[in-house]
Amino acid sequence: MSSHIWQKKSPSMYRLPEAPHSLIFSRSPSKNIPKAILAQFIIGFFTAFFYLIAIFYSINDLSTVLENPYLFPLAEIYRQSTGSAGGSLGLLILAFLPSLVATLGCYLTASRVFWTLARDKATPFHGFFAVVNQKQRNPFNSIMLCAVICTLLGCIYVGSQTAFNAFIGSFVVLSSLSYLAAILPHFLTRRVNVAPGWFWMKGASGFIVNGISCLYIIAFIVIFCFPFAIPFDAATMNYTCLITGGLSVFVAIFWISRSTDYVGPQFVPLESAILAKDAI
Repeated sequence: MSSHIWQKKSPSMYRLPEAPHSLIFSRSPSKNIPKAILAQFIIGFFTAFFYLIAIFYSINDLSTVLENPYLFPLAEIYRQSTGSAGGSLGLLILAFLPSLVATLGCYLTASRVFWTLARDKATPFHGFFAVVNQKQRNPFNSIMLCAVICTLLGCIYVGSQTAFNAFIGSFVVLSSLSYLAAILPHFLTRRVNVAPGWFWMKGASGFIVNGISCLYIIAFIVIFCFPFAIPFDAATMNYTCLITGGLSVFVAIFWISRSTDYVGPQFVPLESAILAKDAI
């Protein structure tokens, strides 16, 4: 329940990709983008932490919250804290509005990221999804694909809450795996293939932080794939491992079949004349 509340009341948790995208065109993005990401984490942590303290003190009957018929636990918590259904509805609207704004930003970000991957021939049907609509002046095909996927996820939530929770849990695991896929090769190659930036950790401290991060992510993924409670059945089973494993197998097969003609982003030296003077 606490993780659910955290996500609903911390729009910065949804909007992490947006600060880097908005700062690409600023001066010294290599310095300002890490600062913006760190600021979002700090603000999101403290706002959610103090909010959780207030929420927990507002609960009068925990058993009612756990057994309430609503799919949204905040509804019952707000009803207990305000003493009225109207007050609960008003607070829920306040929670819904920032989530709506954050969802729009994430939706646009996802469509642009998919378009970028399609442009580099890293997705199925890349020729279709890499097209930029000349009339709309945007990657319309990628946007429509993301719209269809979001709609299907909404339908899954209506049809089966167990399946929807499996997809949500898989998102957390897959996101963690994406971090591991970036940190672990960097660690195993002795951190020699990445050009040092403003916040480069020199000496043994960088290896220690990278090693602890990899171990933490691996342990987190294993624990997150465990069932929620024992005993469990088909309705309460955690299917995150199934979705994560199936998608990983699909991506591996697709990578093997397309690795010969894939051309990813090219490395540009920091001293290259292509970069603007204030780009570093």
